[in-house]
Amino acid sequence: MNSSFRRPVRGMRDFLPNEAEKLRFIENTARRLAEMYGYDEVITPIIEHYDLLAAKIGEENRKRMYVFEDLGGRKVALRPEFTASIARLVSTKMLSAPKPIKLFSVGSLYRYDEPQMGRYREFWQANYELVGSNSPEADAEILGLTCDFLETLGIKGYTIKVNHVGILRGILEREGILEEKQNAIMQLLDEKEWDKALRLTREYGASTKCLETLEKIFGIRGERRDVITKIMLETVEGYPEALDSISNMDEIISFVENCGLDAKFYFEAGFARGLEYYTGIIFEAYVPELGIAISGGGRYDKLIELFSGVKVPAVGVALGIDRIMLAMEKQGISPSKVPEDKVLVVPVEESIIAEALKISFALRRSGIKAEMEVMRRGLSRSLSDASKKGITHVVIVGRKEIGEGRVVLRNMRDKVQEKVGIEELSSKIKR
Repeated sequence: MNSSFRRPVRGMRDFLPNEAEKLRFIENTARRLAEMYGYDEVITPIIEHYDLLAAKIGEENRKRMYVFEDLGGRKVALRPEFTASIARLVSTKMLSAPKPIKLFSVGSLYRYDEPQMGRYREFWQANYELVGSNSPEADAEILGLTCDFLETLGIKGYTIKVNHVGILRGILEREGILEEKQNAIMQLLDEKEWDKALRLTREYGASTKCLETLEKIFGIRGERRDVITKIMLETVEGYPEALDSISNMDEIISFVENCGLDAKFYFEAGFARGLEYYTGIIFEAYVPELGIAISGGGRYDKLIELFSGVKVPAVGVALGIDRIMLAMEKQGISPSKVPEDKVLVVPVEESIIAEALKISFALRRSGIKAEMEVMRRGLSRSLSDASKKGITHVVIVGRKEIGEGRVVLRNMRDKVQEKVGIEELSSKIKR
């Protein structure tokens, strides 16, 4: 075998059974939460047209997409995020649906990032999109859902970093700086290159007042909503769009703070996200144990219009399952399991394998998880391996007992065994 085949492609990984179990636990928690909040699950393709995925995703993200030409000569790409696909879906198939449209997605995404802790080229996300409402309570629901999700998993000490894209864009628009140039500035802010962002803004012809305002804005950060809001309002005086955006963010956060969640908010006026489609509030969630965001989202009121020509506001969040798995590991959180019975059926000789198989199928039909001993090992080895695998009961099928319509049922927890009639086997195990 070629030695390169011994490990996955760089940036990809295998999930062993215990890791897959953790991933599915988070995924299923996300799915249950979607049901609680009234979000319907949709499934979109992993491969989409390049132009769809590249629109409004940001220059840095475009560079990291997996792009190729298919056998039909079409330029396509592996999806780097869900939102563009959801926007396409709504634009083409759901525009006339009753509002709000609340959609949930979960699955794998692909970006050619440099692999490091919590960052892979194939990664998993749970995604919630609330489409059709531009009200602050819609934003509050998405933010609150994010907090609810983390708390349901047992994540402690998380912080939500927030800002409003309208603050910075409102200032830049007043200066006559076009959206494409605004995007370049926002990209630098996403990379925390505040000095470079100021220099670029100066190159674009911004006034001295604008540059001074931005320099002050970039330094505003803290946890006290009332204090930060007051400082921000004073700083952007003379920029009406920015003032409205600050008031909008303040109202949204006040709604969430009133919901009884454990959320701690951190306001950072120079914070931006790399995706170009954001138009309103933006946010990311962090835990003390990791220096990377475990979720992120915000409002995007123009993306669906880009594909459909119809103005449809929307807000959403993506929750990074890989990173949340890592956060749970760092905080010592294990998936909670409901104790359940697991059975191994062991025939003691070849001549009664058919009877043992029949019993294993009957157990499954009665709702009991049952495995069949298929390695033809001796009874003592089967019992030893069953103990290691967490099997709760072993059904020992012997020729004599079968002739009597019975089997031996061994309880692996207390090591007690008894002869049980085949007809009452299921009820004995479930007792």
